[in-house]
Amino acid sequence: MADSTLNSVNEHCLDNIMKLAETTKVIASEAIFDTHGTKLWAAGARITPELKERLMRHKLRKPLETSLSVEDCVTQATILAAAERLIEEVPALQVIMANQQAAILKVVAEITLQPVVALLMTVADKSREGALRHGVLVALIAVSLGLHRKRSGSDPALLALTGLIHDIGLLYVQPDFLFSDRLLKSNEWKHVAAHPLIGQIVIGELTDHPRQVMETVATHHERFDGSGYPCQLTGTQISPSAQILAMAETLSGIVTRQEDVLARACLAIKCVPGEHPHDLISVFSTLKHNYSGDPLPVGVTTTEHMPKTHQVVQTLALASAECKSIAKHAPLSPALKDLLQHVELRLAGLRHALKAAGIEECLADGHLTSITQNDYEIFLEIEVIGREIGWRERDIARDLYLRLGSHPPVAFAIFTKLIEILDNPANS
Repeated sequence: MADSTLNSVNEHCLDNIMKLAETTKVIASEAIFDTHGTKLWAAGARITPELKERLMRHKLRKPLETSLSVEDCVTQATILAAAERLIEEVPALQVIMANQQAAILKVVAEITLQPVVALLMTVADKSREGALRHGVLVALIAVSLGLHRKRSGSDPALLALTGLIHDIGLLYVQPDFLFSDRLLKSNEWKHVAAHPLIGQIVIGELTDHPRQVMETVATHHERFDGSGYPCQLTGTQISPSAQILAMAETLSGIVTRQEDVLARACLAIKCVPGEHPHDLISVFSTLKHNYSGDPLPVGVTTTEHMPKTHQVVQTLALASAECKSIAKHAPLSPALKDLLQHVELRLAGLRHALKAAGIEECLADGHLTSITQNDYEIFLEIEVIGREIGWRERDIARDLYLRLGSHPPVAFAIFTKLIEILDNPANS
């Protein structure tokens, strides 16, 4: 433990702990020493701002997180109560869980929280509104998908735990990038994109959870086609549990909405072929198809989203033109040629998705200016797929920025305009 990465205190995590200590009793469960053996804080002493000043000046004998305890921390009972509330409040969740609700709740109720994990989950719950709710929601969806998928690598207990703690690395990221009212630029996004690997380090150094837990947390934002982050893994490089967790997180951002959540979710996970394994998409599609309960709320879609979808289509055209300009005029090394080809392939995938959905034809149809009962599904697709493609355009910009980090500085100048075209807040 003496060589732990976390022996140097992370200022952002410490700030979150200090914020919690303002309203909740946080104490040193054991004496805190620096690497020279100097006692910085006594066992049993309540954490105060004075400790923060000391900690930032010293490297510790062992990670701070392992030496703290908190009053009224997150427990198994807390998690189960949150799960039961979500099932009541989110009708689409009941569809996803189908006839496995009792089994899923049993798995979630049996999640074992190691002390340091309970501490960090409590800090997350108090510092980020909805953090615990999100973790529990992802856990419920992940366990459900795993049970319905019925294949090796879908251990329910592992899916429940990793779903709950998958975002633990966000505690160590600068809050300005997490709580900004604006959309982050690519050079800012790199800080957020590091959180899966930070989570892997935290779990690896502060707990004795199996290696599979660390690896699943580290890869929960990877995508089957290589378009994810932070390592752009593809196919079977991504474990079955991480594949499930990735889809569960995608669905978690949709199912809590009030309108057409099942249709929106299906469109979102299908709109760019290859992002998720086909069998997982099939699992969700079957759950949606077999649903025979009361209708979920249906919204009233209008044409107000159409200018944004037009913008998304225009961005694709501009980005493709810029790629051609770079290929024709820029001095590219073999590595940069490969990078440009990677971007062109991703753009081609987005164009294919728009074409397959008939979006461009719909937007060009002057007759689609008002909503009728028959038009509703068309406009829903325009809205959802337009939004999803817009997010993918920004993802390409962020991915390109991260990949350029391994190239000489001149490479940034070559690709700056392309990044600016794709990283357009109007697309999201």
